[in-house]
Amino acid sequence: MIRRYAAATLIALGCLLGLTSIAAPAPTSTAEAAPAGLVWQIDGPKGRVYIAGSMHLLRRDRPALPPAIEAAYREAESLVMEIDADAVDEQQMAALMLRTASFADGRSLPLVTGPERWQIVRTLLAKAQVPEPFAASLEPWGVTILLTTIEYARLGFDPELGVEKQLQQRAARDKKDIGGLETAEFQLSLLDSLPLDEQLQLLDLTLAELDDMPSMVDELYAAWRSGDVRRLDEFLLEGYRETPKLYDDLVDRRNRNWVPQLQALLERGEDTLVVVGALHLVGERGLIALLEREGLQPRPYRP
Repeated sequence: MIRRYAAATLIALGCLLGLTSIAAPAPTSTAEAAPAGLVWQIDGPKGRVYIAGSMHLLRRDRPALPPAIEAAYREAESLVMEIDADAVDEQQMAALMLRTASFADGRSLPLVTGPERWQIVRTLLAKAQVPEPFAASLEPWGVTILLTTIEYARLGFDPELGVEKQLQQRAARDKKDIGGLETAEFQLSLLDSLPLDEQLQLLDLTLAELDDMPSMVDELYAAWRSGDVRRLDEFLLEGYRETPKLYDDLVDRRNRNWVPQLQALLERGEDTLVVVGALHLVGERGLIALLEREGLQPRPYRP
């Protein structure tokens, strides 16, 4: 069974990875009818919230945003993302990410992975011309992200063209308020706090599927652009159903943290576009399903 972890990793781990990367020195009934682009709307007592599912990297040869996201942005008076990208200094964040992803206790990646797993990692990084001493300093979650971002780049994806990056630049130009649901430091601490066995599990599953990534990413990209929630649910959640602890740590806990923040946005006297990774919106513990259980009525946005 193809678990599709590598294809989903950047969607699972937040827009921070679309801003900077480590560099070497079951759907609900309302969800099934989503139109082109993964966007819902919720009407509150004082304002409307649009919720869009993003891909944090887009193809260089097809950077345009889906029509529903474009339309929701035009309607919204403010933009809220997982992270307030406007407040992130990319150079400082890259340094923080590298520092957080590196061992600080004298251990090394070869030591914790074992010789067989390390040899596979060495071979992959050598092909990408990543210095071995650099890779050896990273924790398993750090090298998982490194391998995944390298493969996405090879397949023609660019962080400068991600949904959040494009919208952040446009909102700054249009003088729309920009906010965040969590901080970059929190996202990094979430990854860094994963127990070693979970980090190794994530690395193993990613290594096992890298060869299949070209076709998998094409399928994911097409489903996301068309707003095919049923296909995205199947595609993104397949592996995490087999590893529920990883889903709990990386997705579910954050979804639940975001629900009261979205409820508060509905009390504001303006319309807001909220953009989160597409993985957060699908499934019975996705953000749309959680909001429905709170008595709200998210429905597919039809421009």
